[in-house]
Amino acid sequence: MIVTLCEVKAHLRIDHDAEDAYLESLIRQAQAVAEDYCRAPFSEEAPEPVRLAVLLFVSFYYENRDVPDRTTYGAMMLAFQNLLYPYRDPEKMF
Repeated sequence: MIVTLCEVKAHLRIDHDAEDAYLESLIRQAQAVAEDYCRAPFSEEAPEPVRLAVLLFVSFYYENRDVPDRTTYGAMMLAFQNLLYPYRDPEKMF
């Protein structure tokens, strides 16, 4: 995975293990969305902006799972896409 469970828990300041499975599923989902957006697979050696985009995605869905706020979602997606845009593979877009 691009980011680890320990990194996510440190970022979110979580010190318990009760939601580890949920957080791991969010990490997998975020990485899948990033890879789909870029049309490229990422390894553990992904560039820092890609790692930040995945961390941002995980954090947003963890913190806002009960709050369907379109404005906050739009801001997160804009940042997510801006971080990933340089890593898109244009030959695989169409």
